[in-house]
Amino acid sequence: MTRSNTSPKRSTLAVPGSSEKMLEKAKTIQVDEIFLDLEDSVALTEKTLAREKVIGALISGGFNSKTVAVRVNEQTTSIGIEDVSSIVLQAGKHLNSLIIPKVESAEQVKDLNTRLTELEKSAELTPGSIRVQIQIESALGLSRVGEIASSSDRIEALIFGPGDFAASIGMQVIHIGENPINFPGDDAYHYVLMSILIAARVNNLMAIDGPYSDISNMEGLVNRSKLSAALGYDGKWVIHPGQIETVNAAFTPSQAAFNGAARIIEHFANESNNANQKGALLFEGKMIDEASRKMAEGLYAKGIASGLIPSTRGDANG
Repeated sequence: MTRSNTSPKRSTLAVPGSSEKMLEKAKTIQVDEIFLDLEDSVALTEKTLAREKVIGALISGGFNSKTVAVRVNEQTTSIGIEDVSSIVLQAGKHLNSLIIPKVESAEQVKDLNTRLTELEKSAELTPGSIRVQIQIESALGLSRVGEIASSSDRIEALIFGPGDFAASIGMQVIHIGENPINFPGDDAYHYVLMSILIAARVNNLMAIDGPYSDISNMEGLVNRSKLSAALGYDGKWVIHPGQIETVNAAFTPSQAAFNGAARIIEHFANESNNANQKGALLFEGKMIDEASRKMAEGLYAKGIASGLIPSTRGDANG
């Protein structure tokens, strides 16, 4: 599945699977993606009951989000394996993907792929219909991210898990997603984000940044969202509905940038019919070439996915 065939994930809202109230409220929220969580937000004593509630919510449907996912527990645990089996067999036709936490090897994904193939047969689902999103949350997982990203055709996205990752390498962090205490720069996660992003793009996958847990610090959320969006990430997790608008704004190109990209695309389309076309040319006071066209098409595609409407004919040419 290519990125162009995947619904946008500018904002992905986490919903605790143990809370019936939150599960029902989630159905009314406008967000690109919702995931019903069976992992970190659910107490160990509530795991089995939460799974039943999530399956019930999936079957009843009615979500306003573009896509619905479920984060299961670790696939190195019996409860995580049972999560996958129960959800696919009972509600597989009602979800878009499974989010797999704490992945540290390609072998884990290959084993999951084999199990999903058998479960799809049992549930009479189309082979390969259960997509997966992979969370990178440890030093070991990051060191193998390239192998992990290429381990299955089911994968549609790589997701950075900043909380568990910070703990795995000993970062002095209090709130998930923020810079470590006394860090002198703006972005302690640059290497991590770029490593995940490159592995994602090599395999034509989406790249999603993890959550920012200090819901009272909107300035911090804005900064973190803009940082990963600027790198090229497709979206970011949110843990409260109040964060959705801020995150969507960060991952949606400005109308001016979108229109500029459309004009470049249109200009190159016109130039392709010109017998005297040049490799590099002056356009609106700036030099552009084939690389400029590719960058414009990428930005333009994000704008279209976000619902922007062009003021020029870029949609007819891109």
